[in-house]
Amino acid sequence: MSGKTWLALPVAGLIFGLLLVSLVRYYPLAVDWDYTFANTPHHWRDPYAIPTFTSPPWLVMLLPHAWLPVAWGNAINLCLNILLIALVIRRFHGGWQLMLLVYTSPPFLDLVRTNNVDWIPLLALLLPPMWGLPLLALKPQSLGGVAVIWWKRSTQKIRLLLPLLVIIGLSLLIWGMWPLKIQSLGHVMWNFAPWPFAIPLGAFMLYRAYRTDDEFLAAAATPFLVPYIAPYSIAGLLAFAGCRYRREAFFVYVAFWVYFIVESRLQSLS
Repeated sequence: MSGKTWLALPVAGLIFGLLLVSLVRYYPLAVDWDYTFANTPHHWRDPYAIPTFTSPPWLVMLLPHAWLPVAWGNAINLCLNILLIALVIRRFHGGWQLMLLVYTSPPFLDLVRTNNVDWIPLLALLLPPMWGLPLLALKPQSLGGVAVIWWKRSTQKIRLLLPLLVIIGLSLLIWGMWPLKIQSLGHVMWNFAPWPFAIPLGAFMLYRAYRTDDEFLAAAATPFLVPYIAPYSIAGLLAFAGCRYRREAFFVYVAFWVYFIVESRLQSLS
């Protein structure tokens, strides 16, 4: 590491610490953290006893902060969402303009409101693919298309899948036939997936991504191919796909603000 990097580390740590303490004191308890993830310590043997838990069960192993007092777990989880967005944009050279766009977008504001665990698929992008896959599988609806490009690039496909297969096998031993317990969220009012009408568009985008070895386009195709995606999950997609497709990310940003303003106006008139 250079001298500047070593100097930046304590500064970044101080900023992170101040942010965390401020969030513990002033950040309200977010809805998803409160109803879902803060309850995983009480239901880790059967997380599907929590009605809103819809991920593979090894998600509980990635939430040690859920065992902390709820205000601290809530704050740490939001810090992780903020931090991983910044790290992904930095890793893939998105620039400060994209960072500003993401942090002021309606999907990110919705992520702040809900405090879901969308930092997990973003973390998957920073790891070697064989270790990223088990994380990507926890929330595949925003960035899951990247796995297609990882598969294409891999010269040892069994090795690529091995950690995921081992984790799935162990999860079946620990939690039983958990895939049968996952509830569909396709009917909920906050589902933004254009399913199934946009499948042809998503399939074409994924085909083009495969042909051109474009992991950013593969990620962008994902929301058109899944039956469920919440608005807050678009924040991570903007952060990643926007690193290459900045103009398109700006159009999505504007579209979300237009939708938000129009919807708010309609609700105020009703």
